[in-house]
Amino acid sequence: MRDKIKVLQLGKQYHPHLGGIEKTMQQMAEGIQDKVDSYVLATQDKGEAYNAIINGVPVHYAKSWGIVASMPISFDLIMYLRKHSSEYDIIHLHMPFPLGDLACLLSGFKGKLILYWHSDVVRQKKMMLLYKPLMNWTLKRADAIAVATQGNINGSPYIKRYEKKCVLIPFGLRKEWEEKSDRYWISQLDHKGDINEKLHLLFIGRLVYYKGCDILINAMAKLKELPIDLTIIGSGAMEEELKKRTIQLGLGEKVNFKGRVSDEEMEREITNCDVFVFPSVANSEAFGLVQLEVMAYGKPVINTSLATGVPWVSLNGVNGLTVPPLNSQALADAIRWMWENPAGRREMGINARARVKSEFNHEKMISQILELYNGLVSE
Repeated sequence: MRDKIKVLQLGKQYHPHLGGIEKTMQQMAEGIQDKVDSYVLATQDKGEAYNAIINGVPVHYAKSWGIVASMPISFDLIMYLRKHSSEYDIIHLHMPFPLGDLACLLSGFKGKLILYWHSDVVRQKKMMLLYKPLMNWTLKRADAIAVATQGNINGSPYIKRYEKKCVLIPFGLRKEWEEKSDRYWISQLDHKGDINEKLHLLFIGRLVYYKGCDILINAMAKLKELPIDLTIIGSGAMEEELKKRTIQLGLGEKVNFKGRVSDEEMEREITNCDVFVFPSVANSEAFGLVQLEVMAYGKPVINTSLATGVPWVSLNGVNGLTVPPLNSQALADAIRWMWENPAGRREMGINARARVKSEFNHEKMISQILELYNGLVSE
């Protein structure tokens, strides 16, 4: 065995592409670098292959002809893995990524295969008919399946049968964000009793069907008489539809669409908000990393009772409120409660920050990953 374990993180896309899976891949690849030889293989929206060093981690961006049905068309990724798979002790595949499954199948890789199960494939039912046999091969082939919460196992018809292979490794708050939130928290220690006349809500995420922003806007329409406003950060396929719906409901002055913003502006919006709303409606939402980011700033969360890890991140009645998905009235009632109970929401925010500190620590996540790697390689 080599002096250092050689590990390849394999996923659909990577920095600078924005998304929860991409953030997690980067956090893992960089976090383990001092203990193992860490590499990344990913595709891109479209373009020629190239290599880069991102924060000390070598990354190969495979050539892509474009994206079809949310999947990159990249023969280069398959060929790269066939050529280089024997160089690695471990391949850590971030799923769902059908092209990655296929690349592993065709690579002839003999080492340890670890999966990180980020979410089920929910909406693409036709694609799932084609993908399911390949996915089942990957699940059987895997030496371990890492998941963030028990809810991800219980709520998935695919990995529940492989529960004995599953290892619980909760996501950790990225280090730089933890440091930012610590500085903010210290600066606010003298202002914990301040109460705004208005209630400022915040949503951050892609504007796609499973995020539930249409339900959130409908909930806002039920609260027109109250001094409550909403800022929406993100872009996506539903953006124009949501903006039009906002105008139709007479919410033009209460809902502000910011589009995509920098980390710095996102941080400002988090510090300005009173409550973070996370109204996801489908199991495509498996965890919600952004919940950690706002909870670290001491903000309570309104989330939904999906059969995934979402309600486990922010606990109902402790760190915020949990409502049924697709229920605009229940969501409006939760928002109203937050407006009527400033002391209660402030206590929930304090609890939210404490939960992130104790349960979603970056070092803890990296330590668990390294323990998994070392255990498998030493078998």
